[in-house]
Formats: sequence, C-alpha cells, structure tokens
Amino acid sequence: MIRRLFHPIRLPEWLLPFLLLVLGAALRLAYLGGVPAGLHQDESFTALNALDLFHEHRDSAGLFLPVYMSDWGDGQSAMYTWLLTILLFFTDGRMSSFLCRIPQAAVGIFTLWAVYRLMTHMFNRTMGIISLFLLAVCPWHIMMCRWGLDANLAPGFLIFSLYFFVRALENKKYLPLAALFYGLSLYCYAVIWLIVPILLVLQILYGIYYKKLRINRLSILSSLLLLLVALPLILFVLVNNGILPEIRLPFMTIPKMTGYRGSEIASSISQLTYNFKTALTLLVRQNTGSPYDFLLPWGLFYDIGRIFIIIGFIVLLKNVCYSFFVQKKFCYEYFLFVSLVGGGITCLFVTAHLHQINNLFIPLVLCEAYGVYAVLRFIRGKSRAAAVLTAGILSGIYLICLALFQKDYYTGYKKTVNAYFAAGVEECVDYALEQCAARKIPCIAAEKGAQWPRILLFTETLPSEYLPTVTYDVPPAPASFLKNGILIRTRIDYGAINTDTIYIIYDDKKDVFKEDFTLTKFYDWYVAVPKNS
Repeated sequence: MIRRLFHPIRLPEWLLPFLLLVLGAALRLAYLGGVPAGLHQDESFTALNALDLFHEHRDSAGLFLPVYMSDWGDGQSAMYTWLLTILLFFTDGRMSSFLCRIPQAAVGIFTLWAVYRLMTHMFNRTMGIISLFLLAVCPWHIMMCRWGLDANLAPGFLIFSLYFFVRALENKKYLPLAALFYGLSLYCYAVIWLIVPILLVLQILYGIYYKKLRINRLSILSSLLLLLVALPLILFVLVNNGILPEIRLPFMTIPKMTGYRGSEIASSISQLTYNFKTALTLLVRQNTGSPYDFLLPWGLFYDIGRIFIIIGFIVLLKNVCYSFFVQKKFCYEYFLFVSLVGGGITCLFVTAHLHQINNLFIPLVLCEAYGVYAVLRFIRGKSRAAAVLTAGILSGIYLICLALFQKDYYTGYKKTVNAYFAAGVEECVDYALEQCAARKIPCIAAEKGAQWPRILLFTETLPSEYLPTVTYDVPPAPASFLKNGILIRTRIDYGAINTDTIYIIYDDKKDVFKEDFTLTKFYDWYVAVPKNS
C-alpha cells in the first residue's frame, strides 16, 4: 500500500500537449476583440469585403465572387475574406472586431497542433512537445494571431501543407490533402506564389530520390488537384500582366487590378542584395520601426530563442549534409532545412518589413526547437538528471519571458497600438449617425486618418448603395458617398468648416471645433456636433 502511494504517477501522453495547446489558445483568444482596440486599416478592408460578399456576393468594388479581393487598388488575398464570410453565417451577417480576428486566431491555434504532430512524426514526441511549447509562447506568433491581416494566414497553411506532405511519404492517402493545402496556401498571400513551387520541387525530388514517392495514379491525380486549385490564380497573373482580359464567369471573377504588385519582386542583383540586407537587419534588430509589429525588448523569439536558433541551424545543417553526402540516407531534417531555404528565398525577392517574409518565422521557431533538443540530448548523454534540470531551467526562463511580455503587451503596447488601429473610430461613426438622425444634420465629414474602408465598414454601406453614389478622390479612394441619405465625406476641408456637418476628428484638431461644436471623446477621437443644430 505504501509503495503504491509513493510510486510516481504516470500521466497520460496526451495531457502535456493538451495543456500546452490550451495555453497557446488562451494567449491568442483572451480579449481578442479589444486588444488591440479598433481595427487596422487592412484588417478593416478584409472585414468590409467579407460583409459585402455575405450580403451581396460582391466585394467592395462590385466584383462578383472574385478570386482576388479589391482593396486599395492593388488587391488583397482572398482566403481570409472567404473564411470570415463563412463565419458571418453564424452571426446573421453582423461584423465585430472579435469575429474579424477569429480566422487568424483559429488558424494559429490549429498551427500549434499541426507543429506538434509534424515534429512528433518527423522526430519524436519530445521534439514535438518542445516545438509546440516554443511556438505557443512565441511573441511574434501570439501578436500575429491577434489581428486579422490576410497575409498572416500563409505560415499556418504552409505548415498544414508540409504536415500532410510528410505524412504522405509513409501513407500515400495524405498526398491529395497535401496538394489541396498547398493550393489553398496560394490564396493566403501572393508573395508565396514564387516559393510554393520551389518548395514542392525540392520536396518531391527528395522523396522520389529516396523512393518515398512514386509517379503513379494517385500522385498524378494529386498534381492535377493542385493545378486545378491554383488555376484561377494562374489566370489572375495572366490577366494582370496584360496577356488575358478580365474574366467574368457565372461563378467567379478573375479581376484586373488598378495596381499590380508583380513589380515588387526583385529583378536585379542590387535589389536582391538590398532585400537580403533589409531582412538581416530585421532579424538582428527585431524592429521594423512600426510599433504594432514588434514589442521590444521581446522581439520575434525572445533573446534566448535567437541563441537556440543559431545552435539549431548549425546542428541542422551538419546533420543534413552528413545524411545526404556521407550516409546517403533519408532524413527528415531535410524538410525543415528546405522550409528555411524557402524563407531565405523570400528574403531575397521581396523587401522585408515583417509579414512580407512571414513564411520564414515558423521554420525559425522549429529550428530553435531543434537547437533546444540538440542541447538537451547532448547533456543527457552526460547525465540524465542534468538534462532534466536544464529542461526545467529553460522552461522557467521562457515562461518568465512570456509573463513579462504579456505584462507589456496588455499595458504599454495596448496603449500605443490603439492609435495605429484607430481605436474609437467605430464608436465615433455610430455616434455621428445617431446625431445625424436625431438633429436632422445631412452630412458627416471624417478625418482622413480614419481611413475610408473603416468608414464604409462601420456604416455598413454595401456596394448596392455605395457604388451608385460614390464620388472619387483618387480612385479607388472615395471623396464622398451616401448612406441612408446622409452624405459622408472621407476628408475634412478645414478652410470650410460649417455647422451643417458633424465631424469625426483626431485629438490634435479638437481646438479648431471647441467654440461652435460639442465634442464627445472616444479614445483619441472626437465627434464634433454643431451646438446650434
């Protein structure tokens, strides 16, 4: 009886990864609709297009079910908008900042589980748990998951794709799923259109070389599935390079954008060199100058994480070269290395600000996990007790960093980022519309910084009302449009302030209106209502 009482308790294997997944989910879902407060301008455009698609099956430019969304003129990847449109069925078409961020948070949480399964399959359960833990507490991934930028779906979809591809090396039934998700990843971010074919070629050739893949009926059908999923975007590229006219079909539109980002891909040695230096500077300094991208001093991976990334990369490169050139054996490290290569190629061909090279960051976290695993394995070779102690110390350091990062995130960062996400504009729009109705005022004029996609979204102005009434500033930016008979201007002419208009202004302009207007504050924004109305 006494021996049973003091016998070590054997916990079920699923418990630790489950608890880490719960931790990761909590970090990504807590106060999701309110921190950051407001909506980023790109985030609001995604929400606007989803609202328009749900109600009228058109995007904000009036295009019927487009494969690439209209936004500022140069387009926006469609996957996020599609996912958000589906969620609107559960809210009867009502948008909110919380709902707007659910697709990103959900994909981020599924990515945690996919990373655990992927690394467990490629290496072992210990490597899977280390990878899950490091991604769960990663500052970049937590911050990325908490606002709805279309491009930030790409890292998750690439991990889903790699997971199914790696599983297909042992079980061919996963091959169609790998093809499907690689195809869907193309709808997450245009930058990876160049990278996905390179990744596939490197992975497929390696699989064929080691007889893990064969050209057969299933592999051919999977290739055709990938081609079919990617075909609308192939046509999109042809349309926007002037080879084909815009394609309008009964079930989709392949639009021609007023601006096209193909020119952003580097095409000269000087551009490649500049992009590489920019990416290297970003990774070293972990700062883009944009306050909502980074939270210093925590950066992308914490400083301790960067140390293990370097260790992991050195060990990974050594093991890949040894397996390929000396042992001439198949090794799963190759697929992690290829993911890093894909991220590196992205760094060469696009100018890195942050999300432009986001396909690099999860491979770097996995490289970090590989470094931690290599160190623990080395120490365990000397002493099992020392390895357990080291693992505990490292876990404690990471958790302390996480706690301090969260403290800064919900205090200083929260206050700083409100201005960049225009916190208060939604409340200003709602209040201004109420005052127009109550006081019979025919016009609202909003500060340019409020950004017209937010105004369209918060007034819920759909294409059927917007397009017939809009007058343009510089297309596609509107100068004004009508909402329920109220004229809404997206600029303020400070030389012609009048008392027939309600104004939405930023804090630095309040003195202009304080004599003749009643000011109502929402965060750093004000609604100025004429006193004599």
